[in-house]
Amino acid sequence: MQIQVMSELPLDPAVDPVSMVIAGLKQTEHGYPVVHADAYAVDGLLEILDVRAARGEREMMVLQCSREQIQAVLEWQLEAEDAVDLEDLIIHLARRTG
Repeated sequence: MQIQVMSELPLDPAVDPVSMVIAGLKQTEHGYPVVHADAYAVDGLLEILDVRAARGEREMMVLQCSREQIQAVLEWQLEAEDAVDLEDLIIHLARRTG
């Protein structure tokens, strides 16, 4: 599992990494794999990421993450280190600003 943490506010307005990641995501039968973290408590976010991974989504963008949510996802990554079914999972976390 690979986790990338980024800020929602780009350092260079000409290059917005969040938009670039979203543009590269593949649409699934359930829509684009974008999660709005502000709609979930910490445990709920981990649960929805696990559900999406189980249904075959291999790359996800998570917007509006709090520090606590980011920390929880990083801890989940460590706990799932030996999970073969999550080896090719890529999660992009965009940290909420302000």
